[in-house]
Amino acid sequence: MTAPDIPFLAGLDPEAAAAVRARMVPVAVAGGSTLFAQGEAGDALYTLVSGAIGISTDGAIGPSRRIARLNPPESFGEMALLSPAPRSATATALRDSNLLRLARADFEAVVAHHPRMLLYFARLLTERIRAGQEGETVRHRPRSFAVLAVTEGLDAAAFGNALAAAFDATLPGRTGCLTRWPEGADETWFHDYETRHARTIFVAHEVGCPWCRLCLRHADHVLLLAEPGRPPRDGAAAWLGSLRSDWIRMDLAVPQDADAVLPRPVHPDVAALPAALRIPVRAGNVSDLERLARLASGSARGLVLGGGGARGLAHLGVLQALEDAGCAPDFVGGTSMGAVVAASLAMGLGIDRIRARTVAFFVGNNPLNDYTLPYHALTRGAKVDAGLAAWFGGARIEDLWLPFLCVSSNLTTGTAMVHRSGDLPGALRASIAIPGLLPPVCTEDGVLVDGGMMNNLPADVLAGLERGPVLAVDVGSDRAFGDMPARSWRGRLIRRMLGVPDAMPGIAPLLLRAATVSGDAQSMMAVGHAAALLKPPLAGIDLRAWSSFEAIAGIGYRHTQEALAQGRLRAWTEGSG
Repeated sequence: MTAPDIPFLAGLDPEAAAAVRARMVPVAVAGGSTLFAQGEAGDALYTLVSGAIGISTDGAIGPSRRIARLNPPESFGEMALLSPAPRSATATALRDSNLLRLARADFEAVVAHHPRMLLYFARLLTERIRAGQEGETVRHRPRSFAVLAVTEGLDAAAFGNALAAAFDATLPGRTGCLTRWPEGADETWFHDYETRHARTIFVAHEVGCPWCRLCLRHADHVLLLAEPGRPPRDGAAAWLGSLRSDWIRMDLAVPQDADAVLPRPVHPDVAALPAALRIPVRAGNVSDLERLARLASGSARGLVLGGGGARGLAHLGVLQALEDAGCAPDFVGGTSMGAVVAASLAMGLGIDRIRARTVAFFVGNNPLNDYTLPYHALTRGAKVDAGLAAWFGGARIEDLWLPFLCVSSNLTTGTAMVHRSGDLPGALRASIAIPGLLPPVCTEDGVLVDGGMMNNLPADVLAGLERGPVLAVDVGSDRAFGDMPARSWRGRLIRRMLGVPDAMPGIAPLLLRAATVSGDAQSMMAVGHAAALLKPPLAGIDLRAWSSFEAIAGIGYRHTQEALAQGRLRAWTEGSG
């Protein structure tokens, strides 16, 4: 690195720059090591020559917060040169890193003759303080990936090369793939290699060997390969558990048969490894590999579908329009009716099959007419239970083709509950359990009811996965009860006998609306986390207008087509999160 490459030397004359460089001492730090900790006495500035450094703060309550991810040739720790106060943050080497260290005494000696250096520090400190006050956090944007087979019987090198091709097919730039330690390579060689590539994949073959340790020290993102059903290699769990970090994320990639209907599950001990997502990849399926590449790199497309009774049939039209435009989502989530449709997509059902099952379940055979004495609810819920079991079988959330989550409301804790693993029909049953209309779901975690009460459009939860931009589809917040349905003569007669006005909604639509209206404010806040929003015009649609599925789906389809044509979804279709 030459002197002009160091930011705070760029504005100095050659003599001043040489004086500073003469006082900077080289320092090598292994990946995962702490360079300095919050609260320690500060005494030096550092400039990053190669590698990566993470800056984080420890909160009084909860996990640490990521402030910045630094890359060469950024400098940090400059506050220590201006004040002897304790360090305000922790600096962690995210990978093997080489730095230049400038001690406070040396800095003071140079700045006395070259005060122009203070201008850079004033600007830099202003930006750092602003970021801290605004609560900004750093999102995962990995550029280096490690591939490690944690079970026997897998060709990690072949997988790494195939993944490199998938990266190049979906993202700009060329991906480098290293399957062994190049002869004579040192940290400078690796730095130069990564600089020449948009992304780098390091393929490790043995758990804990020197090459494996180097691969994981260089990685921003780790992909663990696991053969379904096979136990992990000896020592893999303990070793990987020691590597957990707020800065390095791990996913589990699970090879599957080319003709698999549903992904085969992994061994329980493999499932216990510290992986954020479990991503199945069918043999020879290029689309699966490209989806894995987008999910790992944070450039995937997320889709979250809200609840809203029969208005949720608009989701069918939205999905059809997105498919027609070649904009299939990579990860999905939802609440209530939206959760059911999103789960169908994650399960790998095509749009036609999703439409057929939705119509059969909600239109052809009303699941909410097994009435009972209203001790827990107006209905027994048996028809809903049987319908979900037939629809989704014994599927589990973590064993779907697309990453999926749904939301229910926990009445015991008074919070929204996010379902990311476990029995899929059970989670969906909780997400659609409209209080008073369907019996609640009682679990060890609490009494669960419809997720619309707490978060009817969980765009914030899906965006929190940091896998890419999220498209939110809101079908629940439009005005309800504006146009009352026509009453039959029998219905009008009964209402007159009971002294009930014709305009008074029935108990079922009242309960249905009550399950979502309390979540409208939360939904509007959640939408702020979405890259794009679709809100089909559904104000004139009754919440139980299941028989109008063609018209409702058509509204969703046309609204999405218009949004695509007008470019309102460009941040989602073309963005990288």
